[in-house]
Amino acid sequence: MQTTEQVSNTQEIIRRHGRWVTEKQYSEIHSIPKASLANWRFRDRMAQRPGAAPGMPQYRHFGRAVRYWLPPDEA
Repeated sequence: MQTTEQVSNTQEIIRRHGRWVTEKQYSEIHSIPKASLANWRFRDRMAQRPGAAPGMPQYRHFGRAVRYWLPPDEA
């Protein structure tokens, strides 16, 4: 179990460096439908891009899970 000090240290690290969030969390934070995020990933795959197109949300696959990068100013 984490102490209050450990939790506050973790939150400070997240604020300073950003974090990976789920597709659902990212869509709720930015008010973007999950279907749009999936369509953008599909277009990246069809264009044979290794990641997101410039100007689009940055994402990565961790196994079958998709995570979106939430920069520190949004975390």
